[in-house]
Order: sequence, then C-alpha cells, then structure tokens
Amino acid sequence: MKAEDLRLNNWVEIKDQDVKTYAQVEGIGNLQHVAGQLWSIEELEPIPLTEEWLTRFGFEIDYEGDYMLVWRGVVFYFKLSDMSLRRDYKQKNKLSIVPINYVHQLQNLLNTLTGEELTIKE
Repeated sequence: MKAEDLRLNNWVEIKDQDVKTYAQVEGIGNLQHVAGQLWSIEELEPIPLTEEWLTRFGFEIDYEGDYMLVWRGVVFYFKLSDMSLRRDYKQKNKLSIVPINYVHQLQNLLNTLTGEELTIKE
C-alpha cells in the first residue's frame, strides 16, 4: 500500500499489534494519522475485502449469490469471485477497471462515483 492510495476515512489495519486493530485514517502526510496516533505507511496494512467487510458496509447477498448494495437509489453489485463492482447485474457491466481487493479501494471507488463516504452499518 502507498500513502497516495489513502484518503481520509479509509479503513486500514495497524501492523504489529497483538490483536488485529482496524482504524480509519484521520490525516495524511509523511506520517498517517490513524486512531489518534502517527504511523508510517510501513506500519499500516490494507484490509482484504471479505464477505464480513461487505456486510459491515451494508451489502446483502442477492438471489444469485452476489453482494448487492442499494446506496442513494443506485444498486451496486459486488462479485467476490472476480473482485469487481458492477451497476447492471444482467449485463454484468463492470465499473472497475482493476480488481478491488482491499477495503480502501472499494471506499475510494464508491466515493469517486458518488461523492459520499461508504460507512459501516451498525
């Protein structure tokens, strides 16, 4: 992961913790401000995009077994098998040119498309 890949509010994992620690980026520069502390980019890990994270963001499994999110009136489909985000389920039109493997990549793409933050649903 590179510092230029991160935006404010991206979720990352802090390395070398006894317990997996996930936190949101609060500031970006030579050192990243995460969870109230400054960290070098080498001390942070991207979080692999999994079913658990898709569910936390509000995606639900549709009748075909893909993940679906209705967000601001737009339906997004995410297919874990090829790690792609689509708008049109039937025609399988992909929105992503590159695979989306990490949580921050999904956050960044949806922010670019909608101008809004993808947040965790409680």
